[in-house]
Amino acid sequence: MRISGILAAAAVSALTLSPAAANPLSRILAKSGLTPQDTNIMRQAEQSLLAEAQGGAGKQAKWTNPDSGAHGVVRVGGKEGDCLLLQHQAYLKDSSDPKQVQRKFCPSGGDWLLSN
Repeated sequence: MRISGILAAAAVSALTLSPAAANPLSRILAKSGLTPQDTNIMRQAEQSLLAEAQGGAGKQAKWTNPDSGAHGVVRVGGKEGDCLLLQHQAYLKDSSDPKQVQRKFCPSGGDWLLSN
């Protein structure tokens, strides 16, 4: 699976408060309140961090979608071996409660794959 597909799934499921494994993508999007455009922008922020993997813990990429009012930040939370832990924090329009999750990505053949 290419990085863009993995990142799309990570971005969408990253902002749900419950495990996303049993939910279809459409249900996850509906529950998160994020638009497809939001998740695409989040994916771009995540890709920039993965491209600069040497940045280490604390490196971050902010994102915003002026069309929906959603915004957030993705941070490198640390490393586990060669893998990077990315922490997502997103805010929907007019919300002060962030949706958060941490995801682990590991290098594989030149790509970054979402790992358990």
